[in-house]
Amino acid sequence: MSTTFCPTCMKDVVVRVEERRESVPVRGEAVEVPARVAVCPACGEDVWLDEFEDETLARAYAEYRLRHHLLQPPEMTRIRTRWGLGQRAFSLLLGWGEITLHRYESGSLQDAAHDAQLRMAERAENIRILLDSNGDRLTPRQRAAVERPLFEAERAEGVRACEDEELERLLTRDSTGAYSGDVPVSLAKVREMIVFFCEAPNVFVTKLAKLMFYADFLHCKVSTISITGLAYAHLPHGPVPEHYERLRADVLENALVRIEERLGDDWAGEVLIAERAPNLDVFSAGELQVLGCVRVELGSLSSKTVSDRSHSETAYTCTAMGERIPYAAARELSLTMPRQS
Repeated sequence: MSTTFCPTCMKDVVVRVEERRESVPVRGEAVEVPARVAVCPACGEDVWLDEFEDETLARAYAEYRLRHHLLQPPEMTRIRTRWGLGQRAFSLLLGWGEITLHRYESGSLQDAAHDAQLRMAERAENIRILLDSNGDRLTPRQRAAVERPLFEAERAEGVRACEDEELERLLTRDSTGAYSGDVPVSLAKVREMIVFFCEAPNVFVTKLAKLMFYADFLHCKVSTISITGLAYAHLPHGPVPEHYERLRADVLENALVRIEERLGDDWAGEVLIAERAPNLDVFSAGELQVLGCVRVELGSLSSKTVSDRSHSETAYTCTAMGERIPYAAARELSLTMPRQS
């Protein structure tokens, strides 16, 4: 049991612990999180307990990062350790103060600019640029430690670039404006859209395909073009992106999502879970509004409910099994953007 000083009773007391939800102000925003609260058993007043206050603040920071698509501390650590550096050395390579990264990995809330720099540091080409500009801030041993994983990453990224080109050629083969939403395929947007939707819980493989369909067709409905440029086909469980299995393999191979098997009494299914926050910079403001609308309206629904709804769409009823779905059908899409107040 925890003991602390009660300013009302003016003595040390063994506190009673209550579970509540508390609103914590974070950068001018109210963030509500579950919290443990210490209560004096004698007078019933809340009392301060450092351990509980620190825990609540950490939860509020984690929720704030999630809302604003900022990296969580373990993700920062993963990026740093990929390049074989300690906190101080990696801070110096990034051009920051010596203890900046230590504070962030320990739980301090990072600013958006530093978060963007850390995301960029995931890519080998950006680490090479940092070495050219800030490498003199490292010791020879630290620089050698970076060069080893950097060489392997540059080679892997070269191979991945070739694979990306091959995948984009596959996705755009025989594509026309009527079935692509009048934009070329953007593999970057496809990947980040998948990560965006897989941040939500219980996104089964079938449901993800429908969320992608609704996002592309809703954007076409409001702006005449799609987001990703993907073509969709009429399949048994509803509209599905062409080469969907290949797209799923791509995000798994690139460690953007992982699969977990979920078992029920008489069913089994694969849930896709995001391995990192989405890079929203690839989307326009309008595209982000559409993605947000689809996640709010459909994200909490079951796979069957979303699939059944897609079966009633004109895009589905006007096509036959196996046929491509024309984006012209987006005009009749049941989903609409909320009105701006």
